[in-house]
Amino acid sequence: MRRDLSFLLVAVTALATACSKDIPSAEPDVEQLPPQQILSDVGADSRAFSVASADGTQITGQVDVPMGGDGREPVVVLSAGTGLFDRDVMLGNSGTERDAVFADLARRFTQAGIAVVRYDRRGVRYRPADGQMLDKAVSGTSTVESQRDDLGAVYDQARKDFGGPAACIALLGHSEGLQHIAGLAAADAVAPDLVVGIGGPLQAPADVFRWQLSGRDGFSLHQMDADGDGVTTNEEVRAGLSGTPSAVSGKLQPYLHPSGKWMPGAIARKMAGQKMNYEVAKLQALAMPPTAPYPDAKTPMAQYSWFQNWYTDDAPVAGKLAAWNVPMLLYYGDRDSQVRYEFQKPVAEAFLGNRAEMHILPGLGHSLGPHVLFGPMDEAAADALVARTAAILNERCSS
Repeated sequence: MRRDLSFLLVAVTALATACSKDIPSAEPDVEQLPPQQILSDVGADSRAFSVASADGTQITGQVDVPMGGDGREPVVVLSAGTGLFDRDVMLGNSGTERDAVFADLARRFTQAGIAVVRYDRRGVRYRPADGQMLDKAVSGTSTVESQRDDLGAVYDQARKDFGGPAACIALLGHSEGLQHIAGLAAADAVAPDLVVGIGGPLQAPADVFRWQLSGRDGFSLHQMDADGDGVTTNEEVRAGLSGTPSAVSGKLQPYLHPSGKWMPGAIARKMAGQKMNYEVAKLQALAMPPTAPYPDAKTPMAQYSWFQNWYTDDAPVAGKLAAWNVPMLLYYGDRDSQVRYEFQKPVAEAFLGNRAEMHILPGLGHSLGPHVLFGPMDEAAADALVARTAAILNERCSS
């Protein structure tokens, strides 16, 4: 049976042929990056760092400081979503430098006078000279807890050494990255001044994954009913699929009904079948040894326990974030294929109340670009997010 793994994004495929290499040992210090390792448009003083996570694994990354900064700038730490991403987070389909969505955000933040700290997922080597991007022995050690701890180590280092005072710092998570931030909150980490989410789940991980595997297609078929008559015709599918969550599949044929139209009963039967498939897939996943490599030994991005968590974790992410009494700045595109704002909004209201400032951006997807999943981010949306983040940080840091 096919497993719907679209949430793994393109990073696994991109690194599927990577060979195992040892990551050179690095001391937990800061050094100047060679010029060729800095994107030409970051416009900042960029320095590399390496810091030990809780289990001793070295986590590498870089800090981008505004040109001419005085060392007292606010700081934003960026936490990436699901995938074998390095610090740039290459998650676009435009063929331009802006496909590196975190590098693009770093440039915008530094231009706004904010320092940025971003890091590589454990086991992912940043622009290696030998072209071997993945260290399988390290990447395969990733778990829910280690990803939290890796972010925690970078966050602690940022509070101590990078940018401005420790009381002026934001944590920004894209997609699953917000779950890592919530893990820190639940573990009683020192609260930042601000949490920013882009397409971040506030529901329980199990609820998000269950919808992706067994609810997304039904949601999309109803959404494509342009005239609201309760019947989705194949013509409506052809016209509307690209703007719905199911567009993430990249396929039209599965959404064309043999009769030429989807009656309500046909959609219900499709959803019932997907729910049955979901339960079978859950049993198969939970039968695997938790320490087995996921998805396989050829390209391990985690231990199987990480994948199993998507089936078993029923704790709302917003409930964990609520441990921090700080502003939460949340951005969602109304074309998001992975995390629907309609399901996140009531959870935010229940757990975060007026701490949550939610922005729903029309015509944008999971990475706040026109595609339902991929970037680059819409420039106006990126600039607005940076401006609002800067305004909140500057207000809180000056008080």
